[in-house]
Amino acid sequence: MQTLLNEDKQMCDRIDVNNLWKLFIGGDDRAYTELYNLYIDDLFAYGMCFTPDRESVKDCIQEVFISLYKNRSKQREISNIKCYLFTSLKNELFNMFKKSIEYYQIETVEPVFNVEYSVEDLFVKAETDRNNIAKVKELLEALSPKQNEVIYYRYVEEMSYDEIGELMHMNNQSVRNLVHRSIQKVRESMPRYVCFSLIIFQLLG
Repeated sequence: MQTLLNEDKQMCDRIDVNNLWKLFIGGDDRAYTELYNLYIDDLFAYGMCFTPDRESVKDCIQEVFISLYKNRSKQREISNIKCYLFTSLKNELFNMFKKSIEYYQIETVEPVFNVEYSVEDLFVKAETDRNNIAKVKELLEALSPKQNEVIYYRYVEEMSYDEIGELMHMNNQSVRNLVHRSIQKVRESMPRYVCFSLIIFQLLG
């Protein structure tokens, strides 16, 4: 019953945000400001998963919203605003990293997703004792960057498998498989830290 209520609330929230988006692309500057205020914290926490450089994350977020405003007349209606903004920020971060190492002549460079940068934010959401941060970091380090990323999208941002697939360029089944393998890997590490099992289950929902 509680799950259904949460899904209904998420649906209502999404409808409200979609209306806000329609106002924005229709030329309403107040809607643009509201969108910024609504997502700035989530975008910052997400950006910090790729780099500990706070100023660079802020700069990339700024670029995302500047581009959004400049190209508002070309924007289309989209089903998930947060997913769209996350994708835009991820692309902006990719571009920033590529520019910073041009002189190495490396063709493909991608920011590495590292939950260590944002694990404290996870604790805030899970209402967990902050003194346990080091142990949880150690457990989550057992995961690859890709596994950390998919866990973040699914259990922290509560995205659907399709939305995660869009961000990670994977199909629905591949995302499901990755989530399953990631959770199994964390659980396999638990016997070494039995007293922290509750913490992990709080993080993974």
